[in-house]
Amino acid sequence: MSNRNWMASVVAVIVMSIVACGSDDDASGGTGGAASCPPENPECKEIADVASGAKAVERRRCVNCHDSDKGKMSGATTPLPQQDPGIELYPPNLTNDKETGVGAWTDDQLAAAIRTGLDKEGLNLCPQMKHFAEMSDFEVYSIVKYLRSLPPVVNDVPRSICPPLKTREEQQ
Repeated sequence: MSNRNWMASVVAVIVMSIVACGSDDDASGGTGGAASCPPENPECKEIADVASGAKAVERRRCVNCHDSDKGKMSGATTPLPQQDPGIELYPPNLTNDKETGVGAWTDDQLAAAIRTGLDKEGLNLCPQMKHFAEMSDFEVYSIVKYLRSLPPVVNDVPRSICPPLKTREEQQ
């Protein structure tokens, strides 16, 4: 192989490596595909991952209400025990099923529900549902990624009753 052909081969390999690994102009910030966070937000959503979401769901005890015999985070068709006889809480199906779960919700709608206690229409969830306003972008979007990783479960959970927000008449 001549020096000229050898040099052309080296240049071609370098160019292909740059294209394959990204450049400073790509969405990952030029890190070769690995996401990174800006210094002002070291726990950004871009580095969220499923494993961290699974740990957060356990640590925050989401599973205490949302797990059922139908599957992880698939909701409950019998109400949780309550002190107040006028309240019936049915933890919703948080799997990716589009009809009975959160499959039709955007990631941002799920994150907002976790943080603010508002559903995808902007209506209040029952106040017994904890919300976590202080949760970092990393943690909330890791939980969202974890929920998205679960297999969809068809589980048509009844609507909770928590007057005055949600009444028995509205459940019918």
